[in-house]
Amino acid sequence: MAAVGSTDSSKTPRRKQWKRRFLEWFAIYVFGGLILPILIKSWRVELDLPPHLKQLREGHKVILAFWHNRQIGLIRVANELRPVRVLISRHGDGEIIARIVARFGIGSVRGSSTRGGKAAVRQLVAASRESHLAITPDGPVGPRYQAKQGVALVAALTGLPVAWVSWSTDSAWRFKSWDRFILPKPFARMRYRVEGTVEIARNAGAEEIEAGRLEIESRMNALTAALDSEMGLED
Repeated sequence: MAAVGSTDSSKTPRRKQWKRRFLEWFAIYVFGGLILPILIKSWRVELDLPPHLKQLREGHKVILAFWHNRQIGLIRVANELRPVRVLISRHGDGEIIARIVARFGIGSVRGSSTRGGKAAVRQLVAASRESHLAITPDGPVGPRYQAKQGVALVAALTGLPVAWVSWSTDSAWRFKSWDRFILPKPFARMRYRVEGTVEIARNAGAEEIEAGRLEIESRMNALTAALDSEMGLED
């Protein structure tokens, strides 16, 4: 018999498991399936897709680089450039994100710099023959706005150019996550810009890959800062 005032320790893991399952269900089916589509339709979007990138609709492929806290913007850009496969980590929330973006016709490759990286790179190289690729260079755990070598390495292995993409908004919620994730509020005005590209020679050496990484990081940060200034979004 349990002592008075004691709790059944076996119930605690079960409660956590059920809580986790409920949160996953809510994120995928309620937020991803009901709330997010309504939010997206309410946003007032301005998209600047340069002429030299519009030709990508005609069969040329590209790597789209997004910062992690603005990855929700991929859904809008993917409407212009299809098909797209995005690199999503194998961390706990990766499955949720993969299933949400799949609802918008975006495929995924699972892996990251910290887990399943080599296998993910092989899958990205294979996928590049048939689709555009999308990578968050500072994911999955940061530091925020600091690109890892993955995006430059994939560019060197595939021969695809890298276009950097960012957006900002005049009204948003900011999450207390490591990346300060941004979710535009209903009817927010959003301004997207796609720039580039950076090209890294196939099978480039370590110095060329590092130079490419630094250029991508610098250009992404400059674009993001300019858009935030234009829209009045505070970091």
